[in-house]
Amino acid sequence: MTLSVVSDIQEQTSSMALWQLMLDYYHAHGIDKVSYHHLSADLQAPQSVTVNTDGFSRDWVCQYIERKLFLVDPITELAQSVTRPFEWSDVGHLMRLSPEQKAYLITMHDAGVGEGFAFQVFGPGLRNGYVGLGVARPQDMPSPALVLDFQIIAQAGHMKYCELNPPETPRGGLSPRERQILRWIARGKSNAIIADILELSPHTVDTLVRRIFVKLGVADRTTAAIQGVGAGLIVP
Repeated sequence: MTLSVVSDIQEQTSSMALWQLMLDYYHAHGIDKVSYHHLSADLQAPQSVTVNTDGFSRDWVCQYIERKLFLVDPITELAQSVTRPFEWSDVGHLMRLSPEQKAYLITMHDAGVGEGFAFQVFGPGLRNGYVGLGVARPQDMPSPALVLDFQIIAQAGHMKYCELNPPETPRGGLSPRERQILRWIARGKSNAIIADILELSPHTVDTLVRRIFVKLGVADRTTAAIQGVGAGLIVP
């Protein structure tokens, strides 16, 4: 069954058809809500996160996007730093939450989002994403074996999405946020210090630094700074 769905994914020619195929698969296996986030390099940009959802209330989706709750969503953040799926209700036990993140979880609970689980999907050039799958009742949580199938399907779907939607920024081109971080790298600042300066999470800065390395074709901070200066991306 899993191989058949993966084969069907490869045959899709549009993002809309791909999304519907994914929804049909998950709904047929007891999933009530589906959330797929494709993350760009600059999380502060207007189109930094592409969010596709199904089964969530319209009010919650609008609130999530309009208030940019993805910037404080601890479930999305944790999914980008762990390798195994985890239940939404466990996030408070798996990471240290900021006051804003605690407030987010309360808002999420009050909105009646319910229970589910999350995991990361990986794409080319660090074009990663997040998948959240919700169930109608906590007792409807799928077995570990079925969750593994869900991950395989989600990963195949994400790779196909990346294929159908190539990045607009050519290799070597940095976003405004990436150039900003590269300037601080050139000044000798660590990722932790840069996170404090720009008021970003350390994980976000780590991700952006890795993307800078990929785009510049370098493996260390010194070379990245030299490349940036040489390409006119930063002023020494």
